[in-house]
Amino acid sequence: MVLFGLAAGQELSEHTAAVPVVLQILAGEGQLTLADNVHEAGPGTWAHLPARLPHSVRARLPLTLWL
Repeated sequence: MVLFGLAAGQELSEHTAAVPVVLQILAGEGQLTLADNVHEAGPGTWAHLPARLPHSVRARLPLTLWL
């Protein structure tokens, strides 16, 4: 597991992972972009990302997430 903390306005730009991952938002608010689909995300939001799915994360408020 990796714990990420993003400041408001910070973004993890679009990328892919070689293996499937599960992402869970622990605190804050932001947007998850999975391929061409944009999702609002807050505490309790989680997503399963298959290998090689393009994705990005943008924090609207300070955001903490597990990967």
